Order: sequence, then structure tokens, then C-alpha cells
Amino acid sequence: MNVAVRFEHRLAERGTDTAIVSADGTTTSYEELAAQTRRVAAWVDAQGFGVGDRVAVYLPDTPAYLPAMLGVWQTGAIASPINTRFGLDELEYTLSDLDPTALVGSDAFGENIRALEDRIDGLDEDSVVEVDSKGAFDAGKLPEPDTAPEPVRRLDDEAAVVMYTSGTTGRPKGVIQTHRNVGAQLDVNVTHFDLSPSDVSLVAVPLFHVGGLYGGALPALLEGATVVVQPAWDAAQWAELAETHGATFSGLIPTMMLDVLNTEAARERDTSSLEQVVYGGSPATEETLDSFQSVFDVGALRNYYGQTENTGLSVTFDTDTERRPGLLGRPVQAVEHRVVDVTADDLTDVPPGEEGELLLRGDIITPGYWDESLNPDYFTDGWLHTDDVVRADEDGLLYYVDRVDDMVISGGENVAPSEVENALQAHPGIEAVAVFGTDHERWGEAVTAAIVPADPDLTEEDVTEWWEVNAGLAGYKRPRRIEFVSEFPRTATQKIDKVSLRDQVGE
Repeated sequence: MNVAVRFEHRLAERGTDTAIVSADGTTTSYEELAAQTRRVAAWVDAQGFGVGDRVAVYLPDTPAYLPAMLGVWQTGAIASPINTRFGLDELEYTLSDLDPTALVGSDAFGENIRALEDRIDGLDEDSVVEVDSKGAFDAGKLPEPDTAPEPVRRLDDEAAVVMYTSGTTGRPKGVIQTHRNVGAQLDVNVTHFDLSPSDVSLVAVPLFHVGGLYGGALPALLEGATVVVQPAWDAAQWAELAETHGATFSGLIPTMMLDVLNTEAARERDTSSLEQVVYGGSPATEETLDSFQSVFDVGALRNYYGQTENTGLSVTFDTDTERRPGLLGRPVQAVEHRVVDVTADDLTDVPPGEEGELLLRGDIITPGYWDESLNPDYFTDGWLHTDDVVRADEDGLLYYVDRVDDMVISGGENVAPSEVENALQAHPGIEAVAVFGTDHERWGEAVTAAIVPADPDLTEEDVTEWWEVNAGLAGYKRPRRIEFVSEFPRTATQKIDKVSLRDQVGE
């Protein structure tokens, strides 16, 4: 079923209730959202585009993002959210791979859009429509709502979205997300986080990302709740928006949590309305989680494990489960899972307590990549390789260990960077830390720690001496190289960009 159909009744039912709030306080009602959705659908239809055509959505995080996605789906076309942090070469590669017939853009990106019209076949003044830099649609550029087609019939296994990965470990990969994938993912979020019309969801993660689109925005709208859209990450503004609008739900990645903890203006806000905050995207230390929950008076902190290939959330835990180091939780009802030996040539399950790669299949798992030649590298017998190393306990709870390709092999021993990061983060003079491997003549790889110091006088000797007394880890896990940096490079979703950081530190 076309995922747009899921929203029809809710848009009509909620009428003048507030659907979306922008950072400047501008509101969009549900009936206005419905009209904007139909205008986008009418424009796509008027261009002669529809079933199977790709429409790129190249917008900043503004209220216009949501009717753009819904309007494209209504016509039966495939929506493709575009990473707004991509440079022009990455944009050209992505759109050349996607081969879109139309683009919904913003005059905030006007220079890039003009360049793309010259570089990408099929994109020109007629096939591109832009909203203004504040995210408002110009009604004069779009047809009237009553000219929109009714939602076009789409079956579950047909593509709804092509969403591109961030490209931090190579070229961005286009991930197909079917109508079934998206619909099941929305159900998963509504069910696991018990969303209702009374909720206010503060979306800080980019809307071109599964966490922002499927984790924060669309599930809330599906339930008739209110969505507050933060235009770009700013720790003080996040806390201000939470206080001003009484946010009950939000999602952050651990580096964002550290940002708000280290921002005095954020700490001064009353954010006690937050009933749930989900965290994911990278490992979080217990110290960070405990401090964040205490300082911002959050009712519950819950892990959100997901990937673009999972259409978002695939593992979490409920509010009755005690949080503990590394806990991911249980796979959601929309997936099956296995934990397999990463060294075996075939799929060999490992017993509870042993580390292995997490494999998934099910309703929310992509059927494959837009470039079909990539599929054999990521699927085995219908199982998606997540490239994440986990272990399961006797109760079936999963714990994160690290990325398969992030594991440091030093002197023949496997070292999980997240374990070393957790230990170092307890040092009172360390604000943030990232661990990775760098080339070493003797050890093969040296465990390397890049540290943002909280104490400007912190030295390598201080860290080493503290480690010997407090870390409690095997000697081969000790960082053999320590580098101090003023800040970490970030990906578009605010994760630490370890590829760029490794280049910055130098081999």
C-alpha cells in the first residue's frame, strides 16, 4: 500500500490542530499540511512524472520537507532525500546515480542547484521547484491543491524511497526503501515509543536521515502529534525549543548530548517535559547518559539502533529494562536476527556471550541497493550484514561491541574502540574521546586516542598514568598514541567522522 495513504485520514481528522512548528514559531496546521502535500503532488503530476520516477528532495530541515515527501509519494513517484552536507562533486555523483526526473529544492542551495541543472540530464527550470530559504512554499509556483491526483496505488514491495548513505567510507550508496519498509518502520516507532496526539516531537537529527524522518517526524504526524523542526544543530537552541514548546520526545546522538551538557545556555533551560529521549548513531558512554538524564530531567533514555538499510529503528529496549553499558536491547517485532562468527566463511551462529556480527532480515530491511552490483557484498541468503559486532546475553538482550571494520588489530589482538573510549571518558580531564587504529611498524596497528581535553593542562603522561590505575582493561588495549585536538570533525548527522579525524591526526 502507498505509504501516503496512511496519512490521508489523519491530515483530514486533525484539521486546524498544529502539525509542524518551525524554530521561529511559525506553525503549520494539519489542514495546511494536507494542502501543501496536494500542491506538491499536483506539481509532480503536472510535469508528467509519477510511478517509478525519482524526485530528489534537496531541502534544509524546514516544515516544507514533510509535505514534499508526502506529495511525491502521493503520485506514486520515488522520493530521494539528499544529504545537504554533500559538496558539489558528491551531489553530482549521487544524482547521476539516481537519475531523477525532478527536484524539490531550496533557494538556500540555489548556487548548487543551478550547477546541477548544468551537470545532470533531465534537471532544468521546468523540472525543479524551490521553496524559499525559510522553508516556505511559494503558492504561485505550484498548482492548486484540488488539481492533485488521488494517491496512486503502490504495492508493498515497490520502492518508496532511495536514501543515500553518508559516504564517509566510500561513495554514497543508494538504499531502496519500499512502501512496506517505510510503513512497518512507522508502526515500529509508534508502537515502541507509545506516541499519541498529545506528544510534541522535537526533531534535531537531519530529515534526510532515517533518525529524523522516520524516527522523529513522520511517526508523530501519523499519530496526530506536533513536530518541532530544528533547522540546524545548535545545543542552546535545542534546549530552548524543548522548553518553549513542551517537547515530550526527541532523538539525539551522543555527540549532541555532549554538546548540550557542555553548553551553559542549554543547561539553564527547563526541559522536564521530555518524557523520552532516544539516542543512537554511535556508542554512548554511561557517564554521558547518566549526566544527560540528570541535568535535563529526562523521564527515560532509550537506545535507538538502526541503519539506512534498516529504514531506521531495528533494536531497542523498553522503559522497564535497566540500562547498562553497551546495551542495545531486543530486535523489534518487524525483524529476525542472527549473531554470526565474523571469521567463518559461512553463516555460523555464535552462542550467547560470544561476539559476532549482527545479521537482520524482515519487514523493515531494504531489499537491496539502487546499484544492484553492491548486493552480493551486503546480503547472504537474504540476511543483511550490518557490519556491527554485538554479543547476546542469556536473556536475548544484545550489546554493542563495535563496527566490524573499526576493530583495531594490535599485535594480533582485537581491540574494540568503544571499550577504550568508555574507559577514557571517565577521566575528569577529558571532554570527549575517539579511538581508532593507525599504522604501526611493530604492532600492525596502534590503538590511537584523539582527545578533546576539558582541562587545558592535560598531558599525554597524565592520561597514561590515569589509565594504568583506573582503566581496568588488558594491557594491549592501552592507547599507544594520544593526540589532543580542539574539536572533532562531524558527519552530516553529527557523528564523529573518524575517517577525517584519522587523516587530521595523520598516520
